[in-house]
Amino acid sequence: MRWILIATFLISSVLADAQICTGDSWQTVRTRGYGTVTALWDEIEPFIYTGKDNRLLGVEFEIMESFQAYIKKHYNADLRVEWKKAGSFDSIYYKVKNGRGCGLFGWSYYSITPERMKEVDFSLPYMPDVNVLVTNNREPMYATAQEFTARLREMTAYTQPNTTMAEDVTLLKNNFHKELPVVNVAIDYDVLKEIEANERSFGYVPLSIYIVALQKGIKVKRQMVLATNRQGFAAVMPKGSDWKPLIDEYFSSPDFRQKAGNTVAKYLGSRVKDLVFDTMHAGHDGEEEGKLDLVSLEKEIVTRRLMDTAVEAQQHRSYRNIMLIILVSVALLAAVLYSRFRTKQKLNRQLRTHNEEIIRQRDQINEMNKMLQLKILQSRLNPHFLFNSLNSIQYFVMGDDKSATLTYMNRFSSFLRKIIEYGDSLSVDAEKEAGLLEEYLWLEQYRFKDRFRYAIRLDKNSRDSAVLPLISLSLVEDALYKGMLNLPEGETGQLDISFERSNGTLKVSVTDNGLPRSSAKALDQRKGLVNGTGNILERRLQLFNKQSKKKIYQRLRELSDPQATIAELEIPQPLFESDQTITNNT
Repeated sequence: MRWILIATFLISSVLADAQICTGDSWQTVRTRGYGTVTALWDEIEPFIYTGKDNRLLGVEFEIMESFQAYIKKHYNADLRVEWKKAGSFDSIYYKVKNGRGCGLFGWSYYSITPERMKEVDFSLPYMPDVNVLVTNNREPMYATAQEFTARLREMTAYTQPNTTMAEDVTLLKNNFHKELPVVNVAIDYDVLKEIEANERSFGYVPLSIYIVALQKGIKVKRQMVLATNRQGFAAVMPKGSDWKPLIDEYFSSPDFRQKAGNTVAKYLGSRVKDLVFDTMHAGHDGEEEGKLDLVSLEKEIVTRRLMDTAVEAQQHRSYRNIMLIILVSVALLAAVLYSRFRTKQKLNRQLRTHNEEIIRQRDQINEMNKMLQLKILQSRLNPHFLFNSLNSIQYFVMGDDKSATLTYMNRFSSFLRKIIEYGDSLSVDAEKEAGLLEEYLWLEQYRFKDRFRYAIRLDKNSRDSAVLPLISLSLVEDALYKGMLNLPEGETGQLDISFERSNGTLKVSVTDNGLPRSSAKALDQRKGLVNGTGNILERRLQLFNKQSKKKIYQRLRELSDPQATIAELEIPQPLFESDQTITNNT
């Protein structure tokens, strides 16, 4: 009976292997002008996977589709590909290994290794194969391989069996700690999830899988040591397949090199594509640059993920607040129905309290108006700018340059008139504020020829938006005197100012490529200079925000690549409780 079962099993295995070979050979396709091959695949994003509409997507899917087009273009043969989901990485490999003499391809980002080359045929690699060492987030960053291997006695490894990831883990185990616990997991992303969930854990994963995992929100840490490089990822075929010379011919063509780069960039992003294709095969300098680029990319992904988490948390808080408001409203309604008399008394008390609050707020607003006018008068003209302008006029007069003197004085007097005019108002529209900046920057550019360029962009929806007079002038002065005028001789600054209105908020952005504010502050301290413009602006904002339910927010960001400083103001619209612009009430 046992021998019958064994025979039945062997016959079933032979039949199963025979059923694998359902594709036509290249000789058959070329002779007939058409044919079919079978492509076995296993789901793994971004290499090959199903999208929302159940269509196949991914790097390997598009490469196989482009191979069909290549055959049609160069050999005028119609090739049809039957995609069959094989269930697992190992299942695909087993079926390809035993599918000799037929049109069969396996796709699951297989790494080319000497051991596998004895059992199956590989195409030429379509992208490099880089495995990175990944640990739990609580692990420190290891500066050297020796630091990490010394830690192995306290760690557990997670890996996927029969993969190069498992080979890399085994190599560490055999060389440094033979008792290292190793836990096998079926899917790459599950390996990363296990590492995320367990302290003192690590594993190897392909660089592309690691980047996608970060984008999915899996919190792990890439160590900058013990990364491994192999020949590359490729398609697998049965040993002796006559399709190998043809697919190698295609992979060696210029068409494929362009297609492979574009496809990898499509699914992984152009920065990841450049890191994998270029930097990892560069010299020492290129390798160091690639590491820095990868660290920068990781920071961007983590920052974006944190921002998304913050937005989601804010949405949850909003939903909770809405529910609280609904519950309070229901409770108030029940109270009204329960006792109209008590409600009437309560409403009367609330009305008296509300009237008292209105009177108190009116007094506070009157006081705020007086203080705001005082602050505007104090900050509407920078004495430093005034003295320098008078010096410039004197310079033009001494140089007997009547045209320049008259031009400068006309523009300077126009600027002063606007300063005086706007100084008597609590708010002006954004178009007037932009016009004032235009006057100011023209005068400064006339004094500092060839030292900077500027551009002011006013969104058409922002023209009638209300702002505190001269509120943006402090940002522009900082950009000019702390940033661009501190650039080395011969370098030209670029100043960009924009007014944009969106979702009830006016956003004023002042961007310059001058010296970063942190460096400028240190430079001023060394020179013994003190500039109170920023303090005046901060006091004005504090005063406004203290007296108003709506707040004005100020932000300053410094970018390093390219060098830029971005100062921003977010101004609520309407600016005051009334939708009308408030003018002088003195």
